[in-house]
Amino acid sequence: MKIEVPDIGEIEVKDITYGQARELHRANAKAFWGKAENEVDPDKYYDLLEKVLELSGLGEKELSEFSMVQVDVILQQTLMEYTGLNVKS
Repeated sequence: MKIEVPDIGEIEVKDITYGQARELHRANAKAFWGKAENEVDPDKYYDLLEKVLELSGLGEKELSEFSMVQVDVILQQTLMEYTGLNVKS
């Protein structure tokens, strides 16, 4: 599936199953659980992004042209698409 990443463009990622999406949603919730507003457990969140990376099928070949910050943005956008958190206008 193709996703649109702001300021980067279109990226092709693998489709995932409903069960995998639920697993990502759960891990995302746990990264923020019990935290004050706008806080996150960075270790849990980066573990989550690594899981998104694994499921997405993206690798060094596809991501080597981007900075680490851009890779995080790509993975965050992919997570939002996978879990339905991306509000479409």
